[in-house]
Amino acid sequence: MHRSAPFPERSKTAYQWLGDIAELKSRAEKLEASIRAGIRQHGTMNFNGDTVFAYEVDGFGNAVFMDDANVPSLLSLPLLGFVSENDPLYLATRRAVLSSRNPWFFKGKLGIGGVGGPHVGRNCIWPMSLMVQAWTSDSVEEVSQLLQQLMIVSDPNSLMHESFNKDTVSLFTRSWFAWANTLFGDLVLRVATHSSLFKAANLTRPLDLEALIRDWQPGDVVLI
Repeated sequence: MHRSAPFPERSKTAYQWLGDIAELKSRAEKLEASIRAGIRQHGTMNFNGDTVFAYEVDGFGNAVFMDDANVPSLLSLPLLGFVSENDPLYLATRRAVLSSRNPWFFKGKLGIGGVGGPHVGRNCIWPMSLMVQAWTSDSVEEVSQLLQQLMIVSDPNSLMHESFNKDTVSLFTRSWFAWANTLFGDLVLRVATHSSLFKAANLTRPLDLEALIRDWQPGDVVLI
């Protein structure tokens, strides 16, 4: 529990925050450092000859390797700001996550490989995992391929779904999944404005979003 000044809807509380904000910042930084150190020391495992981040540990030396498409996930660690996308430990983990070594990685007749999870069951790939894979890549070729795959799997109604069957896009869960649709829009903006990844969206130059917003007039149609 913690004491805060406003309620979530911004109403004033009866019991105000009595702590020192500078002290709170220091305590939060120390907590973050201890969690990071703990994960580095106890949250990794040897998996098929590689040292990777574990998905679960029990504190007694046992560990499980897998990954789930839901964020937070091992694949999303750079997106969450925990590590760099070029961190060697993350890269080893990423390779394992995006392979058959991950029990929740599937690839079928569509030729699209991605991560699912226990929530919807086996043989179901979450478009969100493809988005996170693109978010954590600096490869124009990889991001371009993922964008094309995401457009393919949105085919039934031009929206991003919770999951799709690895063999056919016509079998999917949730015809409308706001989380995935929002993340996809965010990904498109990131790619379009990135100094090198813009090529993955077949653009001739990065999109200057600030200039676009500044110069926009009511009635303008923006084509990316």
